[in-house]
Amino acid sequence: MNASPRKPAGDQAGCAILGHAFVESSLSGLAALRDAPAAPATLQLPPRFLRHSDEHTVAAVHAVLVALGSMPQAPSFDRCGVVAAPCQAGRMMTARSLAMLKTDGAVTVSPHIVPQCSLHSLAGAVSVALGMHGPHLGVGGGPDALAEGLFAAMSLFQPAAASGCEAAWLIVTEWASEPELDATGAAVGDPVCRALAMLLAPNGPTAQESLTLSLHTPAASLIDDDGSDLVAFAEAIEMCGSGSALASWTVTCPWGTQIRLTRRAAAVAVPRRRPASGSSPLREAA
Repeated sequence: MNASPRKPAGDQAGCAILGHAFVESSLSGLAALRDAPAAPATLQLPPRFLRHSDEHTVAAVHAVLVALGSMPQAPSFDRCGVVAAPCQAGRMMTARSLAMLKTDGAVTVSPHIVPQCSLHSLAGAVSVALGMHGPHLGVGGGPDALAEGLFAAMSLFQPAAASGCEAAWLIVTEWASEPELDATGAAVGDPVCRALAMLLAPNGPTAQESLTLSLHTPAASLIDDDGSDLVAFAEAIEMCGSGSALASWTVTCPWGTQIRLTRRAAAVAVPRRRPASGSSPLREAA
């Protein structure tokens, strides 16, 4: 193995952020979103579409709908892909099923647990909800979900991928703190679930969006602190997009690649998009 540090690579082809939303909801609040998701007038979800969905999926669909509501004109989703990166999804429903299996037998275990608690379930629900025909996949599943989701979503736009995606949703979800469960598998207290949804598109030379993502391979000595905290990344998107002093943010992947969020230089005057209405207030940076 060559131990010499690699030279930093130049900016690689990246993508633009067309729209985004960050939402937080308590477990009790998710019940209302499950029964009556607030879809834009241009989108009609099937009745009780989220009835059997995992809590991460409910929060994710809500984040996508909020992002859509904030966009003046959404692109066609026919050739749009979905990359979902949930962190520890499906554990509550699985715990409840195991508890019921032990006390009441196999007949009480819901057949929905496999389609609704698998890694791909969240991406599949968003794809069906928006009528997409592009690829949809689940990635990550653990504490590095943000970095893994970003990397996978950006790979859809690389020439070698040949995905045919004109745009792609990236959705990352997590619990604010892992729910504590009782003996029946029910949550103790009212834990909070978070979801960040971003609509990404290839970053061409004529792109008018103010926020971009790009891949970088720094020298080993230049790898900075890991900025993969979901709340901090969501705050960075809001701050970069609003024209604050923060102009970039870096997420370091476990394998060393860095994904850089950057506010596009204002060479051309472009009205900035307003933050997604209905998304949770973000903390002010120190």
